[in-house]
Amino acid sequence: MNKICSFAVTFLLLLPCLVSAKYMAVLETLSPKELLTRQERMYLADILRGEAVRILPAEQNWTIMTRENINVMLPPGKSIEDCEGSCLAETGRNIAADYVAQARVSQFGKSLAITAELYETATSKLIASFVGKGETVEDLEKIIKEQAPAFFRKSRDNAMPFGYVNTNNSFSFQGPKKFIIDIQTTPIGAIPTFDGRANPQCTSTPCRIQLEGGEHRIVFSKERFDDLDTIINVIENGQAVNANLVPNVSFIKIAPQIADELQTRGSTSVVIDGRKANWGVNELIPGIHTVRITHSCHDPIELNVSIQKNETKTISDSLKRGIGGLELEVFKNGVPQAVPVFIDDNAAGTTPFASEVPLCAKIEIENEGNREQVPVEIKWHEVIKKSYEIKEQKPAVITKADETRQKAEVAYAELDGKKVAANANKTNDTTSNKPKRIWGGVTAGITYNDFYSTKFGLNDIKHGTAYSPSISGADDLLSNYWGVGFKVGFSGMFLQSQYFNLRGDLNLALRQGTGKTNSTVTLSWKDSDKSEKSDLEIEYSSTQLNIDLPILARVSIPNTIYFEAGPMFSFNIYSNSEAKITDVYGTETYKDNGGLSAFEFDIATGIGISRSIGKSMLDFDLRFIFGITRLSDSKDSPKTWQGQLNVTYWFL
Repeated sequence: MNKICSFAVTFLLLLPCLVSAKYMAVLETLSPKELLTRQERMYLADILRGEAVRILPAEQNWTIMTRENINVMLPPGKSIEDCEGSCLAETGRNIAADYVAQARVSQFGKSLAITAELYETATSKLIASFVGKGETVEDLEKIIKEQAPAFFRKSRDNAMPFGYVNTNNSFSFQGPKKFIIDIQTTPIGAIPTFDGRANPQCTSTPCRIQLEGGEHRIVFSKERFDDLDTIINVIENGQAVNANLVPNVSFIKIAPQIADELQTRGSTSVVIDGRKANWGVNELIPGIHTVRITHSCHDPIELNVSIQKNETKTISDSLKRGIGGLELEVFKNGVPQAVPVFIDDNAAGTTPFASEVPLCAKIEIENEGNREQVPVEIKWHEVIKKSYEIKEQKPAVITKADETRQKAEVAYAELDGKKVAANANKTNDTTSNKPKRIWGGVTAGITYNDFYSTKFGLNDIKHGTAYSPSISGADDLLSNYWGVGFKVGFSGMFLQSQYFNLRGDLNLALRQGTGKTNSTVTLSWKDSDKSEKSDLEIEYSSTQLNIDLPILARVSIPNTIYFEAGPMFSFNIYSNSEAKITDVYGTETYKDNGGLSAFEFDIATGIGISRSIGKSMLDFDLRFIFGITRLSDSKDSPKTWQGQLNVTYWFL
């Protein structure tokens, strides 16, 4: 009996030596190219290979083959992507592996599905597999880590059906020396791999990573740049690795020659390889590209352009002006007329007219010594038929408004240092009106009131030290807040010239608004996973009474339109705000009277028109107000945003 026990113990002690070494090959993860990137496939394969190292340790005579081992041992012209399924066993035999494992990722609805299989190469027998489904690559990583232990234990049990007993209780450890290095690239955003494997510590540059001392191969990849393959020798902490990537793109500059007088008459279009492109520099991949350039006034051009990597080609050909056809007839009171025709100020013939005409041309006729422009658009390689009726010239009727306008023009002209007759319709009256420089009037308007640059203090609620709150809905409350107000006051204006003047208002303005939103409050206790949520309805309203003093500079296009801009000083004389918060326990109302700052600084801009009414004037303008300072001392206090529709009557 003692001999039997001694033999059994001796057999168990020698068992690791008697069992031959086993080789496990984990092949690259397969997936459609558009589903996962190369780096993501390599990363999932590295996770599966790492689990194999953990479950099948070297002290049990397992060798996990590296990516480099597999690639070196493959027969010439053979790729590990050439087959899958049971064919993997043949691939495993080609690389002298006892077991071979591989994962495949596919699309399942809107999710990612992963399938892993483990084959014994000698028998081509499938001995283990698992499947899983997730939304992201990170979900697939979790599935691998959960399923891999049982997955690889099948190969260990298959190799040693009677189990393994480790009777060696001694322990010694001397790990490799590791260093922390900084990885940087120009430009940033490159994806590195280290010794053929992705590393979760460094998925994009710049980054900091821990590596073992010695030589390492790093490959940097980035779209629009060549891959950079380099070898580094890691020897110390803080070691910096700097890599400069070389662009692998090319450029086409679109800059054809167009006559100055035609640049503003028509529109341009650039299409490269069937897609809309820019007038100027366009970034493209190297190769042959089809470029089509069109301009409303010119013939289109289309050409094939071949560009090399890092090359810039410029298309600067002169565009040829396109032509079309025109048939023009002129009538007066229904009677055909023979009148001269001018094309771009050059005599071109008489009506009836039929000839070729350049695109974007100015077409005029001459009637009783006066030229009239004919409204017609010439189209490329098309014939346009046009009938034009000469308008009867009506005698001018001088109205009271015309007389007032003439006096205003006299005043503006004299401000500019010119002398103009006071009344052009009275031949013997040469006296000049004294220009009126200062005007006074009254103004009124309706206002659209809004806020911006605020969360209404919802993100700055004071709380205890044992928990922290978070509140959603501030953006919705801001987007839902608005109101309508009005303003009245007095205005004054100083006329410097007919093109420039200075205006100031003194207004009493009522601003008001209301906003409502549904919100969720979450309380999270520190040092605990405990949290509580509560749904709220928040309704906020505010009312302000302000004295506004805008001082605006006005630039005018006489008898057409004016633009104005300048600062606005606002003084608050009354304010009231109210917040109603409703939850499952009821409604609480919080009021604040007089909590706003006394002074507010804003910027005002506007556009308007001016019309004469007898000896008076009437202005209509649309004005926008943007608050520069906040309404109170709180760092999250709102800023004013207003739209105003104003009318001003100038009579003083």
